[in-house]
Amino acid sequence: MTIAQETLYYSPAEYLELEVNSDIRHEYINGLIIHKTGGTPDHNQLAGNFYAILNFALKRQPYQVFVTDQRL
Repeated sequence: MTIAQETLYYSPAEYLELEVNSDIRHEYINGLIIHKTGGTPDHNQLAGNFYAILNFALKRQPYQVFVTDQRL
């Protein structure tokens, strides 16, 4: 016999409150909080290359370039 699990839905405010104190990244979709997996080595290399290009292109501009793990 299996036991049905209750699906928990969160408000945007609840999600933000939980995310501030979380050590892992999540995304919020229609009330559900979903754990985000880490990137692959290929993804990280591509993101690093893109960061370097953007950072160089925006030098001396009033902008900051961040990698994917930066919380704003």
